[in-house]
Amino acid sequence: MTARAIFPTFYDKETKIWSGAPRSALYDYNCSIGQVAHNTLKCWPTNVLQITADDDTVLTNADVLSLATRIALYFKAEGLTHEDRVGIIGKGSTYVMPVATACFFNTTPFHAVNSSREPQVVARLYSVTKPKIMFCDAEDYETIKEITKEWSPKIVTLTGRVEGVPSVEDLIKPHPSEAVYRPTPLAVGGDQTAAVLCSSGTAGLPKAVALSHRHLCSTNSFCFSADVVYTSAAIDWMTGFTIMVISLTCGFTRIVSSKPFSAEHAVAFVHKYKVTGLAMAPWQAYELYSSPLAKTETLQSLRFSLVIGGWVSLAVLRKCQALLPKCYVMFSYGTTETGIVTINIDQSLENSVGRVAPGMRVKILDENRQQLGTNGVGEVLIDIGLRWTGYVDNAEDTAATLQDGWINLGDLGYFDEDNNLYLVDRKKDLLKYKSKHYWPNEIEHVIAELPEIDDVCVVGVRDERYGDAAGALVIRKKGVEITAQKIIDHVAQRVVVDYKQLNAGVVFVDHIPTNINGKVMRSAARDIFDERSK
Repeated sequence: MTARAIFPTFYDKETKIWSGAPRSALYDYNCSIGQVAHNTLKCWPTNVLQITADDDTVLTNADVLSLATRIALYFKAEGLTHEDRVGIIGKGSTYVMPVATACFFNTTPFHAVNSSREPQVVARLYSVTKPKIMFCDAEDYETIKEITKEWSPKIVTLTGRVEGVPSVEDLIKPHPSEAVYRPTPLAVGGDQTAAVLCSSGTAGLPKAVALSHRHLCSTNSFCFSADVVYTSAAIDWMTGFTIMVISLTCGFTRIVSSKPFSAEHAVAFVHKYKVTGLAMAPWQAYELYSSPLAKTETLQSLRFSLVIGGWVSLAVLRKCQALLPKCYVMFSYGTTETGIVTINIDQSLENSVGRVAPGMRVKILDENRQQLGTNGVGEVLIDIGLRWTGYVDNAEDTAATLQDGWINLGDLGYFDEDNNLYLVDRKKDLLKYKSKHYWPNEIEHVIAELPEIDDVCVVGVRDERYGDAAGALVIRKKGVEITAQKIIDHVAQRVVVDYKQLNAGVVFVDHIPTNINGKVMRSAARDIFDERSK
């Protein structure tokens, strides 16, 4: 029986390539996303574009146009061009979108980083792009000042005040030139960088992903202008970023908040603002749809519920569908480099990530780089139908990822006879817990500091709520004793962020599985952990 799908996938038996529907070219190749947004914002000035749930601040199209124009004029006065960078790091607040839109207007790329990342990681990320102006919340000012002291950018607060430091509110006073302002044309064409987001690399270090104006202008919209969409994701995460971009081009209302995600907040926002669309990480979907607050009557305004960013229990998706029979419950596979690759709306398919999105092409390669047909398991390579410029100041990883125009992120998968994609393994050893990436090797080094430890292997244990919970297989040195709690406590003291804790615990073993080359077989190690921890 043919699976349900919101768009078709086509398979060419000769080339062994799966393709989504053609992507419509709505704009000239060399049109900037700033020009598109500027034109949209001028229309329907009373349309509500954003509501800040923390204080119910409402921004209409006209409001965002005025704010973004004034900030763009400030950028121009500061001499910023397409060759410079602006840094944005902060929680969901009223002025984040106007600042990002001003960057689009001035064709000055912004580099968005999550404020919850460890300071040393933030420092490394921004050392790549060295923004000339940094926007951050007042509470993070001292940290940002310290980690950017090498190049000393101007710092502007998004929320709160710091004595002697400008606030974004100082930049949005009426300007005599705003009535005749026009966005800056692209200097080198549609492949010019529009924004820089963050991803994790094959070596375990975050990378700065460049996204072009053409890429953003070609983003597929799954929303209508009448939609109201809530996601807790800030614009540093591809989901939050994409929703902001398509709201600027399609005109739907975004609900933003600085509050961390919770089922209570999500239900309250859906009910209060008549939210029609949710975009969540898997652990957030688990929290929401497992909550007693999630009822048909409290969520009845929802038209779609999108889960993206990792593995999610099919039971969670089915529970959501049972609660909301008229809602599109979607599970998606996507990356920062590619955007959404596939979407599945059929909860009868075990573990499938669904059909290929419009404009995308996918092929499967075996170990000998030969293309595989239906049911052949191999590396998943993706052609986004656009030129991808790669990672900023990282030619080596760009070359390793971009293979003859195809993006290879190391995921393993296969297509079934109905053209549905299945992923069978995570890319390399990268794990994700509560939407945050981490590498097991980092935690292993911390555990190995203990003198009682002979060997250790950290694996990701599937947690229906949050994703890959870290669990450690530990070999003790002969003749010594150490408790699991001591190891857990040691990691907690050395690693301050919660997503890198040993949330799945510790299992003591006599050996750790390796292949003939001595490389740890993490999949087999995870199986051992699962069996021993029962």
